[in-house]
Amino acid sequence: NWLLCMNKVSILLSLIISMSSYAQAISVDIFNNFFTLTSYNGTIQKQNQIFLQVSHSGETSTFGWSLRITPNGPITDGTKIFPPERIKYQVYSVVGSSPNFDGVTASISSLNLLTGQIPLSTSAYLVHNSPYNLKIQYNFNIRIYYNMIIDGGAYLKEYVSNTNYNVPLRLELINSNGAIIDTKNFNFGMRLAPSDSPPASPTYGIQFDANAKNVLLEFKTAGDYTNGVSKTLIKAFSTFSNTPYVVRVNTLNSNLTSSGNHTLPVNAVKLSVKDNQSGAVTGNVNLSGSQQNILTSSAHTATKFFDTTYSTQAGDNTFFNKSYEQYSGTVVFTMIPQ
Repeated sequence: NWLLCMNKVSILLSLIISMSSYAQAISVDIFNNFFTLTSYNGTIQKQNQIFLQVSHSGETSTFGWSLRITPNGPITDGTKIFPPERIKYQVYSVVGSSPNFDGVTASISSLNLLTGQIPLSTSAYLVHNSPYNLKIQYNFNIRIYYNMIIDGGAYLKEYVSNTNYNVPLRLELINSNGAIIDTKNFNFGMRLAPSDSPPASPTYGIQFDANAKNVLLEFKTAGDYTNGVSKTLIKAFSTFSNTPYVVRVNTLNSNLTSSGNHTLPVNAVKLSVKDNQSGAVTGNVNLSGSQQNILTSSAHTATKFFDTTYSTQAGDNTFFNKSYEQYSGTVVFTMIPQ
């Protein structure tokens, strides 16, 4: 897999969301619905906000709600289609006007907001299964401040255009059962017209051995449940780079799933990465849907090989009394130049 150097540029966008536990209505007002990219390096403007107004919440508590922004069609200038995953949003602040019914003030932690860069996709949430109770005694509002980001870099040369791009998006409010309560479609314009020269693309890459692309952890005996299981893959992947870099790992979902629709949390599986030549451990993490660094390296033009070990903790109750099935999920490795 080949990756390009990523810088950032923000989109200035404001959203206003009105929500109650009865109608759960959403209204969106876009104060700035157009922006121009003038540099391959980009800029960041922290002026975007979601204004969530709760006017009443009835007699029952409201937990487990989610909020996401997804693509609502191709991002195009009429000829070229811009990749939606190159557009991301990222929360950096939350301000609540008053506490909820439980006396809890809105914050990044209390709302369970995701603070990493979230790519535009149908499975990426801004808020997912929030533990924050929207039941209230009096009216209050929550302001969620975030950046809309476009990856910068030499790849933009392919998408520079004299015609504006239309970016169609959908804002969705989702209940604890995964059903969409309400949705609002909106658009903004995007002009890609950098006036500077594109950066020189670094040369780097990551490649997985064919035998390391599928990992099987088997619980076959009582000892496996008592002691845990592990699988080590020698020279699982290799890298080369003429610039310093990091490798990050994440899973596409927070659970492993079976054909019978049963689940296991991915964080019950640990991943360790080791330099095949020196034996030095470069990273040791519990798998997660969020990206985590498992390798940080200086430049090396010669290929380096790395071993991976997937394992479970001894006596982990997560695996006890579970349906005897095969559970699976997808692990993503991302190499990023520094």
